[in-house]
Amino acid sequence: MRAYLYLIIIASVLFTQPTYAKWGKGELKLSPGIMEHVMMYMYGAGNPKYSGDAKRKNDPDIIAISEDGRHSWYFYCPSQYRASGGCLQTGIARDAILKCEKYSNGSPCFIFAKKRRVVWKNGGPKLRIKIKDLKSPYMVAKKIQEAGFYDGDITKLTGIDVSTGQSNKDLNVTGEKKTEDTLVKSNEKDIVKELETLSKLFEGGALSKEEFEEAKKKLFQN
Repeated sequence: MRAYLYLIIIASVLFTQPTYAKWGKGELKLSPGIMEHVMMYMYGAGNPKYSGDAKRKNDPDIIAISEDGRHSWYFYCPSQYRASGGCLQTGIARDAILKCEKYSNGSPCFIFAKKRRVVWKNGGPKLRIKIKDLKSPYMVAKKIQEAGFYDGDITKLTGIDVSTGQSNKDLNVTGEKKTEDTLVKSNEKDIVKELETLSKLFEGGALSKEEFEEAKKKLFQN
């Protein structure tokens, strides 16, 4: 009898725990910023804070995106581990979702892609970015758009350095150099976006008033 009750308790715990590693489902429209983030993910862009990772492409591992298409978080597998078959550790999908939801202002996050295979089901054609597609950032953007995940003008997206996967604000996604006027507008958009993020963090209690004011000051000094 005790064993039976023990099994019931274990089953109830298992079935009432939240399932974090859920693939996304339903319509999803990416904001321009998240579209660019997805592009960097597909190219395996490392964290620019670490010079070793920023100078070379890595393998994309997994990426989570919020339902509103405005927030994302991804993990990559450093290139030195490529020979061992990739990283994809247990719990990494859950971690990507939790990291995404930490900054998503209540919009739930789900897994968008595993490696370069998009697993978010939006009713459109299946999508996998192939190695040969990476020769052209425009082609990668076009495939994501054709799969129904982006409605904007892809020619206005920031360019990608194909050797590192990092974004290149001097170019657009077609590889053409941006004009000075375009660069100014792009910088203005970046400042507005940063201000929105800082305001949300302040309103949510993640930043104190002093931290908020200091962050704004640094933003306008750059």
